[in-house]
Amino acid sequence: MRAFQRACGAHTWRPVLGGVTAAGPGTLRGLAGSGRTYDVVVVGAGVIGSSCSLELRKLGYSTLNVDSNPSPGYGSTSSSSAIVRHFYSFEDSCRLAWEGYHCWKAWADHLEAAPGEDLCVLHEIGCAAVDAPASPAARTYISRVRNSMKACSIPCEEWDLPEIRRRMPYLSTTSYFPPRRIDDDAFGADTGGEIAGLLFCPHAGYVNDPQLAARNVTDAVIRRGGDYRWRAHVVQINCNASGSKVSGVTLQDGSVIEAPIIVNAAGPHSQAVHDLAFAGAGVADDSLVSSKPLKVEVAYLQEPPGSCIDDTMPVIADMDVGVYMRPQMGGQLLVGSVEPECDDLHFIESADHLIEGLSDEWTNIVYRAALRLPSLQVPNTASGLAALYDTTPDWSPIYDRSALRGFYCMRGTSGNQFKNAPVAGRICANIVDGCENGHDHDAMPLTLPLQHVAGSINLGLFSRRREGGGTTGTVLG
Repeated sequence: MRAFQRACGAHTWRPVLGGVTAAGPGTLRGLAGSGRTYDVVVVGAGVIGSSCSLELRKLGYSTLNVDSNPSPGYGSTSSSSAIVRHFYSFEDSCRLAWEGYHCWKAWADHLEAAPGEDLCVLHEIGCAAVDAPASPAARTYISRVRNSMKACSIPCEEWDLPEIRRRMPYLSTTSYFPPRRIDDDAFGADTGGEIAGLLFCPHAGYVNDPQLAARNVTDAVIRRGGDYRWRAHVVQINCNASGSKVSGVTLQDGSVIEAPIIVNAAGPHSQAVHDLAFAGAGVADDSLVSSKPLKVEVAYLQEPPGSCIDDTMPVIADMDVGVYMRPQMGGQLLVGSVEPECDDLHFIESADHLIEGLSDEWTNIVYRAALRLPSLQVPNTASGLAALYDTTPDWSPIYDRSALRGFYCMRGTSGNQFKNAPVAGRICANIVDGCENGHDHDAMPLTLPLQHVAGSINLGLFSRRREGGGTTGTVLG
């Protein structure tokens, strides 16, 4: 019996345990005319979409993930920097990330993986945030992070300047705030000040292969009887006669897949899928928060000579110069932006219209990184990636039901939710199971009891109808 039913005794709707999953491996089930349906169709098969299916399968729901890509995690998951950190402005966000960390730490157990299975690895190198006294926003952020981490009992350390120099002699402690673009005459000007130090959390790091992480979750879903369909483009969200509830999806090849529940975990395509659902619905969309595909660029560089960053450098979030940095095993450095005010954000209307080449944004983040790492050698040829993130205005995700019954949202997850993917799946299952059993999540938001750390999460934090505000308004959250 499912968790929500145990809690409240509701039995208004129940998936048939074992039902359609009795078909053989690799068989496509749930097609119209076959006499069978799925309980849930999940649109998207990245690390979030597959995590949703994994947790729904644990509750007995039959699932099918449909994805336009050819394999697991081929979309925005593969472009993730895969950082696992707990630095957030809100205590619940911090606690959620702390729970996620424990899942990554025990990844094989989380997946119930077989011995010898090829699994991604959490490199626990720690994470540090620069305390930049010249930046009011950075000081406020650091202060709130300290309070949140203390409330969550997450161990952290304060590194003063001598400690930073001892650990990372190649790192400059000069303050350059505010971040500037390289065509600004004041770029790189010494303000005469220094950063105050670093807030360091040892229980953090990065996952070595985000696409492998998605494949690992996909394998776990398949072991539990879940299905996948690749290179499958959703062209219509189907509804009942009144348009008040979903009834399935139509694919580009004409296939109609019947399901009373649809989860939108389509990453940068999620707003398009959302609009598709309400285009044919008989109810109005009541969302106050939307998501947009945002073009981002990440630089791949060689480590500063003699730095040995694999052994000496944590993940660093640096609002003083406007970048984040982390090692990549093998003497490489990965650099991205924390969206400083001097930069324009490059939103695009359609996720299908990404221009993949690197631009002067790459040059700007590399030169900013070189301010913090003066011995960094800037290459003549740009190396890195341009990709799309699915983002909301406050950079918090939308994990919620919708005004269209049976249609659920797992949106705005790119950039800072990879770390939470194992828990995001449980959030999805919690909301779906609660709402399908009659709970009014809008009036009385559900809570998610945590398994590895103390406390629970108020899922109203991720409401589609939240007013917003309170975060940094950047990828840092």
